[in-house]
Amino acid sequence: MDRRRLLIGLMAIAASQVAACQSGSDDALKIVALKGVLSPQMLRDFKASLPEAIALQVRAQDSLADLFQQLQLWRQSAPDTRARRSFSSVNWALLSDYWLLPAIQQGLINPISHLDAVAGWQTLPPIWSRLLQRDQQGLLAESGLTWGAPYRWGHLMMVYDQRPFEQFGWEPTTWSDLLRPDLQRQIALPEHPRLVLGIMLKALNYSANDPNPTGHDDLVSSLESLRSQVKVYATATYLQSLVIGDVILAVGWSNDIEPLLSRYRNLRAVAPLPGTLLSADIWTKPQITAPQSPIALSPLEQAWLRYWWQPAAVTSMSLLSQGLSPLLLSAQVPDFAFDLAARTVMPTPTQLEQSEFIEPLGDEAIADYNNLWLELRRSE
Repeated sequence: MDRRRLLIGLMAIAASQVAACQSGSDDALKIVALKGVLSPQMLRDFKASLPEAIALQVRAQDSLADLFQQLQLWRQSAPDTRARRSFSSVNWALLSDYWLLPAIQQGLINPISHLDAVAGWQTLPPIWSRLLQRDQQGLLAESGLTWGAPYRWGHLMMVYDQRPFEQFGWEPTTWSDLLRPDLQRQIALPEHPRLVLGIMLKALNYSANDPNPTGHDDLVSSLESLRSQVKVYATATYLQSLVIGDVILAVGWSNDIEPLLSRYRNLRAVAPLPGTLLSADIWTKPQITAPQSPIALSPLEQAWLRYWWQPAAVTSMSLLSQGLSPLLLSAQVPDFAFDLAARTVMPTPTQLEQSEFIEPLGDEAIADYNNLWLELRRSE
């Protein structure tokens, strides 16, 4: 064979491989996720559940904000051929439910068609349909399209050093305990207005998504009391403040707190009464060309979702993914979850009935929350 024919042959093979990559091979799956949420054991178990071997590539990002920014970068670089090829071959990208609204508004993800045909979807608690059905502005809508599929969820809870509380003679169990005099300048809270105001609304038995927070005089007075309780507002370092003794109680997400409990025996965690705030990580379909339109799932993409929605995967993913199975977001604990409930800090069924995701609100309501937040942070 002469050199020219050899080169032509090699070019043809390379072109065919690129084409296969662009069209999304049925035996290949590319995932972009948060670092640590897909353990090697979980990935091995998923691959073992399939009838045939597949190529599985997982790209990890350090934070959910990084994942969102990655979607933005892909969208902005869409005209670039290489970037388009890399982006279009991504099957699933993980996003927090909180990022769904801007992701939809900015055209970063596609809705999914016929998700109800994926085995396991119908057995998930109904709250998932409500959370994921959105209009084109990213707002909750019963008649909206479905913009993702649930992977795991977590909840806001309190973690505290039990040693000072032995002297106090009490331990925190409710959100209203944050206002006790013993905790003056002893608390770390998230640097997030919706979360902080949300837990105060829950303490007063209001909705964390109340569209008129300034209409509650008791909320305003509670925030006045809370101001003197907080030593630090932090999103990434709040647990460090607790571990080094700067504070004796912190409020944060269960997926951050649970791994810490086995390392520091003096720490205790509680899902406070009456209910808490929830957060979920959602599998989304990256979008590269306008307009947004529902995407049909390949058999392998369906298998990826179906695997995480089966009872057999509940224990492993709830212990290894630093989150809880979507099957567990129910007021009725499934029989297969009773053992798991004893090994993790989970809200009770009654608490789950009174727990909420942070939902998108109108501009006027958001302005009210921001004004209350600025007033709370005054004179820091």
